[in-house]
Amino acid sequence: MKETILILGGDARNERLCRLMETDGRPVRHLPALPGGDALRAAIEQAAILVLPTPVSRGKTITGDRSQTLWQTVFPLFLQRQRVFGGGLSAKQRETLQAAGISYTDFLDCAQFVRCNAALTAQGALRLLLENTEHYLPQQRVLIAGYGNVGQETARWLCGVGCRCTVAARRDAQRTAAKTAGCDAITPDEAKRSIGRFDVLVNTIPARWLDAKSLSGAKPGGIYLELASAPFGTEKDDAEQHGLRFLDGRGLPGRFCPLAAAEAMKICIDAT
Repeated sequence: MKETILILGGDARNERLCRLMETDGRPVRHLPALPGGDALRAAIEQAAILVLPTPVSRGKTITGDRSQTLWQTVFPLFLQRQRVFGGGLSAKQRETLQAAGISYTDFLDCAQFVRCNAALTAQGALRLLLENTEHYLPQQRVLIAGYGNVGQETARWLCGVGCRCTVAARRDAQRTAAKTAGCDAITPDEAKRSIGRFDVLVNTIPARWLDAKSLSGAKPGGIYLELASAPFGTEKDDAEQHGLRFLDGRGLPGRFCPLAAAEAMKICIDAT
């Protein structure tokens, strides 16, 4: 008998995942919004597999009660026999699950999911830039801060359409890899000093590295695209205050490529 799957909250990725599981003949239920009290408890008790949002920290709140997150509401109802899946579990959430003896898998620990998520994020970033620039994108000078999975894929996509890309990375090895891939490469400190050279700033560094002094030199009318998780490269208000157009790039796979993202989640679930 196939295990019952309960998908809690999330964006279009979780909705598509539900459909994929149904097509596969798996008993599955999706709760985009949480019912109250006993109905929620019963739904969780009947499931062997629980799928939380990606990232878990941005799960939907309960209707009518914005003071509680999805995690705070559902965790006390979890059972030791269950398996929990979600993207971007915090260290505290991992510790809480371990202490309760509940098996969990973070999608961001699955190498295949991480590769797919980075590629889909880069595809979404390109689409977002194309939709929000009045200029010919291949002629734009682009600074990509960070050269992890998302930074590498974003550089590859933007170089592929002809953008003149410069990567800002702390480590020598990352800058060397960026140059090998056809980008220019500088340190984050050099990027701060030369920020006015760039038409587009793409941040993939989950750390507040751009301060007001650095942003004051940004090109007026330029674009700032945030692809990192909290605490982000800078604040939206700070970017806009210095003449930049701020684009929120969080959750791009769910916004633009939900089916492909759901397929990657399903592979991770099926393999566990």
